[in-house]
Amino acid sequence: MIYLTVIKFDITFAVGVLSRFMHQHREVHWTAALRILAYIKSSTEKGLLYKKHRHIRIFGYSDLKYAGEKGNRKSTIDYCTFDGENLVTWRSKK
Repeated sequence: MIYLTVIKFDITFAVGVLSRFMHQHREVHWTAALRILAYIKSSTEKGLLYKKHRHIRIFGYSDLKYAGEKGNRKSTIDYCTFDGENLVTWRSKK
């Protein structure tokens, strides 16, 4: 589902939270996943516009939060890659 967030920016937070329970999911997580998929299905008219450029300019940004959460002391790394103004990849990992 992480790849869907590149297509639909408005579900990024929901997919990020839901992905934390991927290996220990419960009924409530399955219900949330179905709601996200229903939203995507109902908003097919939305999309991304990639602008054409004369040259390729690739930029990357990253952020690391070392032992960031007080509850579990896990680190989080986030990164994204752009081609000019166009977002190409995005990832957040604990």
